[in-house]
Amino acid sequence: MSGLLLERLVAGRKGFRLPPLDLLVRPGEVVALIGPNGAGKTTLLKTLAGLLPPLQGQVARPGKAAYLSPPGSVAAGFSALHLTALGRAALRRWSPGLALADFEAARAALDRLDVGHLADRPFDRLSSGQQQLVLIARLFVQDAPICLLDEPLALLDPAHGQAVEAAVRALAAEGRMVIASTHHLPFAAQADRVVAIGPDWIDISAPARALGPDRIRALFGIEAPACPCCGQAVG
Repeated sequence: MSGLLLERLVAGRKGFRLPPLDLLVRPGEVVALIGPNGAGKTTLLKTLAGLLPPLQGQVARPGKAAYLSPPGSVAAGFSALHLTALGRAALRRWSPGLALADFEAARAALDRLDVGHLADRPFDRLSSGQQQLVLIARLFVQDAPICLLDEPLALLDPAHGQAVEAAVRALAAEGRMVIASTHHLPFAAQADRVVAIGPDWIDISAPARALGPDRIRALFGIEAPACPCCGQAVG
């Protein structure tokens, strides 16, 4: 198996369950999860990460999965460099602590995302956008083939949002499988595929179909003023 394979997977918790889902995510692919609040996007991501057990079906992973919670949900007084380096802790099972190579890899990842100047700043004193870029830098050093991001663009200004989008594409360019939930439809429009989660249905399709006016209406009960894929006015 060369990808993340879901076979009749039913994710759920506390009396709530999603419809069965069959999906193969290949290396280098970005899949966007869209749907209204409460649709089950986070539940699905946590099930794929192994943080919640499936109610039915199977999840076959080609390796470890790294889960990134929404912006603002991580609080730590470590420096940005130290927090990033901690992403390599699982690679040193027999070592009592981090090595110089871990901090070098962390610094390189921060520099890659243009936040190297924040390396010595306490993580909990960074803005939401800066924190998100640091946490994505940690994904780069984790070497996990599967990256699961929960609302990576929430709370971010346009500049930081653009930087996070570029970082997500860079993760995929390295051959990782990326699944990200989002309410930012222009981001979903740039994904390879979109998984739309409705009240009692799940649809997997290309962005142009998933983000069409009829599907936006079915998902959110609103009329889209413009097409997320091309930006042209709808109607």
